[in-house]
Amino acid sequence: MNRNNRGFSLVEIMIVLAITAILAVIALPSYLDALRQGRRADAIAALLRLQQAQEQWRSGHHRYATLVELGLGDRSPDGYYRIAVLAPDAVGYRATAAPRDQGPQAGDICGRFAVHQDGPDHAAGYADARCWKR
Repeated sequence: MNRNNRGFSLVEIMIVLAITAILAVIALPSYLDALRQGRRADAIAALLRLQQAQEQWRSGHHRYATLVELGLGDRSPDGYYRIAVLAPDAVGYRATAAPRDQGPQAGDICGRFAVHQDGPDHAAGYADARCWKR
């Protein structure tokens, strides 16, 4: 048999597979975090759209509106977050975007996003300013 035409041995293939597996184990968490960070824009876009709708509603009424009155659904544009408006009244409101329970954002460290009539809400239990970065 010609020695120049032997191919790969089983040991060589196993070494390559082991190195590939190690690289995958190291890279996968970073990749998943990058995906989650990119999906946060879905929550931010939904809340900013809701905020605009609230101000338009308020200009013609003497109070802020519910989601139903605004004609907005309870999901973010890409569906990663559930949107809710809490206690709208004459002086303010709080709108939240919470990751869907079984969705891909459920494990995100930022958790829930919130806005109120004055802008982003960084109160305890809601995403801080670092999470709002785009």
